[in-house]
Amino acid sequence: MKQIESNFRENSRACVVIQDDEGLDWSEFLLEDDVVGYTFTEQVKTESTNKHSAFVAEIKEKMREEILKEKTERERFFADCKIQKMHEEFEDANFYRRYDKKRDCYINKKRDPVVHRREVMYNDVLAVIPLSDKYYSDFAKAKNYMIRMDKIIRDVMIASLMKRDE
Repeated sequence: MKQIESNFRENSRACVVIQDDEGLDWSEFLLEDDVVGYTFTEQVKTESTNKHSAFVAEIKEKMREEILKEKTERERFFADCKIQKMHEEFEDANFYRRYDKKRDCYINKKRDPVVHRREVMYNDVLAVIPLSDKYYSDFAKAKNYMIRMDKIIRDVMIASLMKRDE
């Protein structure tokens, strides 16, 4: 694959080189959202008998605010449930005085650290929860997907402990 040299901002554009022997007009298939300027950026180089066409399409880099705006009520409810479950584990650990002096935090029955609800950053938890369609498609592909997602969410919730330890 060859790269077209231009003044692109890092991580904001992608370059695709399509080798096309049949002279197919890709502008029929690419959406207008993929347009750079008013037309597709195309550079044609002839090497031997093959034509090489390149289309440069703008790719939006999603900012944190955009990711949070995409979240539906299902993801927000899921984040609330996870935070509530962590808080219940914290209250349980506090009631039974399961305090780990070495890690300087409360721990649950599985010896995992738990934190109070006010120490959990809601937007951080919401940001790592995938959208429904991605969640269910990945869940169907991998058997241990739920376990990995729970671990990622738990790590985000206890991030305040990790920051404190540094």
